[in-house]
Amino acid sequence: MAFVSMVIVWIVIAAVILGLLLMAGLILLIVGIVGKVRAKNAGKKSPAVCIILGAVLLALPVFTAAGLGIWGISSCAGTAFQRTTYECVPDRWRNEWVMDSQAEEDIIQALLSSADSGDREAFSRNFTPELQSKAGFDQAVNAFFAAYPKGFSGCEQKDKSGGGSGSYNAGHNVKTYSTHFNTTLDGNWYYISIGFCYDNTDEPDKVGVTNFKIMNLEASAVFFDEYSRNMDYGSDVYLLCDIRSSSEVSARLIGGEPLLWTPTDTPKLTADQMRELLAPYERLDDPALMKTIGTANASRKYVNCSWFEYYYELASENGEPLYACIHTHSPFDEPDIPYGEILSAYVGTSEKIDYDRSLRPWEDGGNEAQGE
Repeated sequence: MAFVSMVIVWIVIAAVILGLLLMAGLILLIVGIVGKVRAKNAGKKSPAVCIILGAVLLALPVFTAAGLGIWGISSCAGTAFQRTTYECVPDRWRNEWVMDSQAEEDIIQALLSSADSGDREAFSRNFTPELQSKAGFDQAVNAFFAAYPKGFSGCEQKDKSGGGSGSYNAGHNVKTYSTHFNTTLDGNWYYISIGFCYDNTDEPDKVGVTNFKIMNLEASAVFFDEYSRNMDYGSDVYLLCDIRSSSEVSARLIGGEPLLWTPTDTPKLTADQMRELLAPYERLDDPALMKTIGTANASRKYVNCSWFEYYYELASENGEPLYACIHTHSPFDEPDIPYGEILSAYVGTSEKIDYDRSLRPWEDGGNEAQGE
C-alpha cells in the first residue's frame, strides 16, 4: 500500500507540473500574439520570443498527454488481448500487478462459480501448480466435489475478515493473503476460508490458492474445538468440504461462533434471573451457584488465552434463542483451572454478544443500559 501511495503522489506532482507548463505556455502565447499585433511593438523581437516560448511550453504537456494516451490505449489493448489467454485467476496474478482486495474478490468468485458449475478442471487451475502436482490432489478435488452443496456463488458473504503479509527485496516479492467469512445456504450456516499467494516473482509455481475450506455449523464446531487446543490443527489440509449432520454432532451458533453443544436438564433461566443469580458470586465454581446452573452447555479455551468461555442456554425472548456468555479467569501459572473467577457475563444471541446487556449488575452497560 505504501508503494501505491508513492505512485499516486508522483502522478499528482507530474500532473501539477504539466498543468503549470500548460498555463505558462498559454499565457506567453497570448501575450506574444497580442504584442505582435500592437503597432508600438513593430520591429521588436519580444512578441515573437513569447510566441515561440509559449508554443514550446504548450507542446510539452500536449505531446506528453498524447504519448501517455497512446501508451495507455496500446497497453489496455495488449492487456485485454493477454487476458484472453489466461486460463485462471492466478494467471493474471503472474502477469499483472493486483491489489490484495481485488485478488480476494476475484479468487472467491472463481472458486465458488467453478464449484457451482461442477467444472473440476477450472476449479483445480486456481490452486498453485505446486499443489496441483502433489500426489493425491485429484483425489482431494473429487472428495471436495462429492461433499460440496452447490449455490455458494450467489450467497451473501457475512462477517468477512482477512489479512495478508508480504516481503519485498529489490523486486523479489512474495505476497500472500487469507480471508474467511460465513454465509447461509438453504437455511444452513457455513464457514468458508481461503488462503492464497498472489505474487511470487522468483517462484511463480507458488502463485495461486494454497488452502480452501468449507464447513457447515457442525463440522466448524468440531474444527474450532480442536483448533482451540492446537493452533496448527488443519494447517496441513489444503482442500476440504466437511459437511456433518446434526445427528452426528450437536452444535450451536452463539455470538457468530460455532460451538459444540451439550444439552442439560438445568431449568432455563431468564436473563434477569441469571443476572440476579450471579450477583453475589465471584467465582463460577461456587458450590451454591453450580448447584443451580450446573455445567455449561458449551465451553472453549484457546491455548494462547488466559480465560475460559462458558455458554448457558437461557429462556428465549420473542422466539429468539438467548445465551449467557461468561468469561472466567485462568491464571497463566494455573492454566487448567476451569469455572474460576468471573471476569464478565453478557447476554448473547446466535449472531452476536450484546455488550449492552451485562449479567453483572455493577458492570458498565449492565442494569443502567437496560433501564433497571
